[in-house]
Amino acid sequence: MWSSIEQILKPDTLSEACVLLKESGSALFAGGTYLVSQKDANVHTLLDINHLLNDQIEMNGEEIHIDAGCTLQEIVNFGDERLNGVILSACPSKNIRNQRTIGGEVARSRLDSDMLVFLFAAGTKLLLSHSEALIELSTWDGNGIIVKIIIPPHEVKLERVALLDSAPAYVIVGLNELNDPTAICVGGKISKIMFFQTRPEPAEADVQKFMDVVEASFSNDHLGTQAYKRHLVSVLLQEMAVSK
Repeated sequence: MWSSIEQILKPDTLSEACVLLKESGSALFAGGTYLVSQKDANVHTLLDINHLLNDQIEMNGEEIHIDAGCTLQEIVNFGDERLNGVILSACPSKNIRNQRTIGGEVARSRLDSDMLVFLFAAGTKLLLSHSEALIELSTWDGNGIIVKIIIPPHEVKLERVALLDSAPAYVIVGLNELNDPTAICVGGKISKIMFFQTRPEPAEADVQKFMDVVEASFSNDHLGTQAYKRHLVSVLLQEMAVSK
């Protein structure tokens, strides 16, 4: 691991893991790819929950049910074309996909993850260890341990802007027009995932208000100005809205 790690604990239950997680310097460990890459010096205790998470993926009617312990590569092997594209963009390395779990991908909330933007736009629901009720990913506050991810029927279109196809995108836009209201999600090099639900023909004032918030969430940097990134989001949305 890394030098600040003092111990690795293996809790007997997810409830125990939740209690231990409240201790300062503790972090959950499943796939561990983000933890290892970050090497956070403030983390000194790893809570190994691999044995507590299931790793199955199945169709339940038109919904896709994925256990949180399922690796990204296992999802690719499942063969859903809608998921495969965003997973390969979010994590091009097969070695990392074999390690990284979908629970960790969601919990890490990486803003430039194509998969996370896709899941937001799809209206994904989460089952947490401390509750029997499903919660919308878009409303989740990050507390609790994810045990299952449920992806409902959707028509998500996803577009990304990156310096290279294999590079993390600095603008990602997801659009889901299947449900009413229409869902729009924006990610990339941004301060937080932007999620917006609207009628098929929203009021111009509502659109402008959302775009103002989107623009303010980007930074002026070597990739372009805030106004430029707003323009990219607007163009991508228009292209997706007219494509069938």
